[in-house]
Amino acid sequence: MEPSLFSLFIIVFASGLGLGFIIGKSYRKHTEKQEIRLVRVGRSNVSGRGVFAINNIAQGDIIERCPVLELDENDVGGELMNYVFYGDDESTRLVAMGNGMLFNHSSFPNVGYYLDETPLGAELVIYALRNIRKDEELFYNYGDAWWTSRNMTDKN
Repeated sequence: MEPSLFSLFIIVFASGLGLGFIIGKSYRKHTEKQEIRLVRVGRSNVSGRGVFAINNIAQGDIIERCPVLELDENDVGGELMNYVFYGDDESTRLVAMGNGMLFNHSSFPNVGYYLDETPLGAELVIYALRNIRKDEELFYNYGDAWWTSRNMTDKN
């Protein structure tokens, strides 16, 4: 009687393992479909690289959630200073992951952003300020402090 109990255990175990594999694979495909890319990086007519809409984007749509590293301003220097965001206070800088640091400036931006505290850490949430057409470059406003800290004036 013991050999048949052992055989039953093997059959149940193998069935559970196979079913788990199928469910896991199905779940992975489902979650991959939910992550739809809205932007691509390309050559900008404004400055070097830029971020462009892959398809039309509606006003209010979240374009990207970028995890950020929060650093003291003394830990950020050189060329990196041109790509960081100001944090909650004057001495904090945010280094955005993903495409977050590649958006160019415009005085008439088509995207905005805000900082969202999540269980995994801070994220910079970039969203559409207005409807954006396919292949249009996305811009946010760097703000007056960005220009004055470099003794520059806003070019556009």
